[in-house]
Amino acid sequence: MFNCKDPRSSAHSNPRIRRDANRATRVCMRRVHSFSLRNIFISFVSVIAIISVISVIIFGAYKIYENSLPSGFNASSRESILSNSRDKSHNATKKYRFRFNVSNEEVDKILKSMTLEDKIAQMFMVTPEQLIGVKNAVTSTNRATYKRFYAIPVGGIMYKSENLLDPNQTKNMISSFQSLSQSRVSLPALISVDEEGGTVARVSKNHAMNVKDSPNMSDVGASKKTIKALQIGRYMGKYLSDLGFNVDFAPVADVLTNPNNELMRKRSFGSDPNLVTNMTSAFTQGLQSSNIFATYKHFPGHGSTKEDSHKGITISDLNEKELEHVDLKPFKDASEIGVQFIMVSHVSYPKVTGDNTPASMSEKIVTGLARKKLKYDGVLISDSMGMGAITNSFSSGQAAVQGIRAGLDMLLCPQDLSVAYKSVLRAVRNGSISEKRIDESVRRIIRVKLHLESSSLN
Repeated sequence: MFNCKDPRSSAHSNPRIRRDANRATRVCMRRVHSFSLRNIFISFVSVIAIISVISVIIFGAYKIYENSLPSGFNASSRESILSNSRDKSHNATKKYRFRFNVSNEEVDKILKSMTLEDKIAQMFMVTPEQLIGVKNAVTSTNRATYKRFYAIPVGGIMYKSENLLDPNQTKNMISSFQSLSQSRVSLPALISVDEEGGTVARVSKNHAMNVKDSPNMSDVGASKKTIKALQIGRYMGKYLSDLGFNVDFAPVADVLTNPNNELMRKRSFGSDPNLVTNMTSAFTQGLQSSNIFATYKHFPGHGSTKEDSHKGITISDLNEKELEHVDLKPFKDASEIGVQFIMVSHVSYPKVTGDNTPASMSEKIVTGLARKKLKYDGVLISDSMGMGAITNSFSSGQAAVQGIRAGLDMLLCPQDLSVAYKSVLRAVRNGSISEKRIDESVRRIIRVKLHLESSSLN
């Protein structure tokens, strides 16, 4: 630190001494000025260095976070997801109640205007091939589709990968079917797809759709990060909504308690019921942010089995108490947060029902567990009625009638739509199924359809 004394403060009268003092002061002041500039420059460089270090740290942290996202997410997808999840107060595991603002009066008004035939037709969801009665893949809403739909106006269509040629074709096909549904029953159609991510992904596995793959949910569960499930749900919801879908048969809510269960090993979030509950809730929140209805499956649980219900009878040896402590937890949460679709499996629970009746056709499970125990009032839809667990033991008509008697609202993909539809119609006309029972289900279907027209799901 320099101390330059002011020469005017000196009382010395000698001119020479005074000149020397002035010269010394000027030199000192120049040194002070030089020292100040040097300090300022050093301070500036230090600040720049600190900012650079902070920037490097932030960038590195971002890259680590970016790399933790599911593989295949492109830059624009990441940006979209990140911009939607920057609320620091967000906790993906908290209860998130989905709100539905449809009046009962509006639902009842539409219900009263429908014929019995149309109400029963609304309880079916089929592939476009099943609707028309052909084996070759249907890739447009053609004249045959119009003719058949006017005869049996089904409540929804499930598309598979072979129906989807490219994004434009898919959008046009779905848009045309929606116009058909509106013209026939004045309601939108439920347009569904199996898009779980990983091994089951009818859209993203079809490379012509230009959609990136998401990981298996087993990998997402293993990360224990619900934010990943939320992000994947948002990502899927966005592209499904853009294409025109409104129902996704996901997430898988099965708790994998049997490690030898090959059918569910990669599809389930894991073996911890609390983890599965939190993951499915987060995934659903993401999915429904784009107005895609989530579907919890496969009630009351497919994680304890080792057989594949696609091939034949599948039995779980769990009793009701064991189900309640583990398998039912995610589905109970679905009821509490307002999820509008639960898919009922064809797994048999002899320790619950007393026999080998598939869950989808058991009143003790559909009505007893789902409606009464869990207080669920959304749409209960069967797993595909064309699976071996059903077709090996029941005709299309028997399965449809028994499923509705059990309490199902919708029947997915019966082996023979015409036979199933006519069998239910005949059962109502002869009194073995009451029209009141039909109305209960159709009221739920109308409610979700009206919500699609009115507002968002959140």
